[in-house]
Amino acid sequence: MTDAHGRQRRTLPLLAKALLPTAILVGMVAASSFALSNGWAQLGDDVSPAQAQMRLETFHALDSLMASKVAPSDMERALDSMQLSTTARQSLRGELRSETATPVTLPDTSPTAPATQPAAQPQVRAEQPQLVWIRLWDTDAEDGDVVRIDSGGYSRTVRLTKHGDTFAVPVSPDGLVRVTGIKDGDGGGITVGLASGSSQAVFPIMSEGQVLGLRVRME
Repeated sequence: MTDAHGRQRRTLPLLAKALLPTAILVGMVAASSFALSNGWAQLGDDVSPAQAQMRLETFHALDSLMASKVAPSDMERALDSMQLSTTARQSLRGELRSETATPVTLPDTSPTAPATQPAAQPQVRAEQPQLVWIRLWDTDAEDGDVVRIDSGGYSRTVRLTKHGDTFAVPVSPDGLVRVTGIKDGDGGGITVGLASGSSQAVFPIMSEGQVLGLRVRME
């Protein structure tokens, strides 16, 4: 009887050790299934073909985006947000200040202008870039998508997040802002949105190297 009990006591620890790896594996599978069902382990963007088509059609139907111009009182904060070198910051500040310089004037050469009177001087101001606020964000899974924005001679690479990054960009008179796909995080395409003030545009699903342009206009 004693030997039987002793063998039983020795067998139970061995059985427990043998079953431990199986229990751990079952637990890992169950945890993985739970994570997947609740979105814990979502890898890459998950945009359906119908959603992708809608994004494409909506973007192409967008004529332009109303942009929120940087107020004069926010100028230094806007320049801080751009992460410029000292030289680039000074250069841009000089361009922006030139808007207040003496405007170029052209004489009135119309036939009805009096010959003995000084010609009328209609004012023509050379157009300069203007600073606007923008926000870039990931419209789907925050999976490491990266884009580059180019506007008015300014370029910046941004890793997209759900919260988004807000900063200022100069906009040239033509109002064209370009976005280039740099990295498709964990697959599914690059999902980027661009907002300015209360206006926003959701871009089509982008691939690495793809360039899309969006025109903006001032409020």
